[in-house]
Amino acid sequence: MNEKESFGAYIRKKRLEAGLTQKELAEQLFVTESTVSKWERALSYPDVSMVMPICAALHITEHEFFTACDDDQAHVQERQAAVWRGVVNGTRRFFAAGYAIAVVTCFICNLAVFHTLDWFWIVLTGCALGFCFTNLPFLFRGNRLAICLGSASGCLILLLLACWMHVGGWWILGGLAITAVCLALPWGWWAIWRFYGKHVLPLCVAALTVWVFLLLAVIWAFTGGHWLFTLAYPLALTGIAFLWAGFAALYWLPAGPWLKTGVIALLASLATPIFNNLCDLLIEDMGGPAFWEYFSVRHMLIRRAAGDVSWVNPLIFQIMLVCSLALIITGVIVEVRRRNRA
Repeated sequence: MNEKESFGAYIRKKRLEAGLTQKELAEQLFVTESTVSKWERALSYPDVSMVMPICAALHITEHEFFTACDDDQAHVQERQAAVWRGVVNGTRRFFAAGYAIAVVTCFICNLAVFHTLDWFWIVLTGCALGFCFTNLPFLFRGNRLAICLGSASGCLILLLLACWMHVGGWWILGGLAITAVCLALPWGWWAIWRFYGKHVLPLCVAALTVWVFLLLAVIWAFTGGHWLFTLAYPLALTGIAFLWAGFAALYWLPAGPWLKTGVIALLASLATPIFNNLCDLLIEDMGGPAFWEYFSVRHMLIRRAAGDVSWVNPLIFQIMLVCSLALIITGVIVEVRRRNRA
């Protein structure tokens, strides 16, 4: 069968699948019935200007038109996309219906039982906050992130005020201050991503570093005590140091995934003895293993024989340490081979 015969047979097949006669197809395309007949009998090809109308009438793609065969992969992708759109739309409707039912039910109950509206505002603002994450992103095409983040920020503050109206107290000042600091982080990340295109990830980690210490300071300002500089900041500084070390390994280390994974695993394993010993130093000596004991199998077994459950920490550390070293060695071998091939 030559190309014309294949094309003609394909057009006839798709016309019959669409439930059209030659006359009906001809009327849709504004051609004569004999023209359609000639296409199907492989006596002529349609004009180029007829490609799109024929595809629309027979529900085929241009690729299928020119190849004269069904693009099964494209149809599978279309069906999958249709299923996904159905799931997304169904989820949106589910959440929207849930919010509406919750708001209406709580409105009626609050008025019927208490003859006023007080805790209803908590439900309303809570549902509005949830709506900002589940439904609002699908209502806009441009600037979705800024719109949703701004709406969520406003709803969060309104939720805080609604709780304060219901219970009262001076805690609202601290709550608003802490909320403002918490919102500064996502807004700072958005500003870095929106207005500064270079080095976005390092700047976001730097913003997170500043934010951690600022948040602790704001909490301390409203709670008081001596824990900020003697406990919170040293622990936070240690955690930030591990964060930067891991980020540097992922972002700047010129190596493959094996070596980077090994470095990250090594940092994660070292975090256990360092943090535990730092807590023993800053809070109180809880009788846990000293830093060097984490590397000793003998001391681990002595603690286990004595019934001290703290032997589990050295065991986990040693397993992670062996795994991380194995990954690092594998990564070094892979890197050496790769560079030798290059």
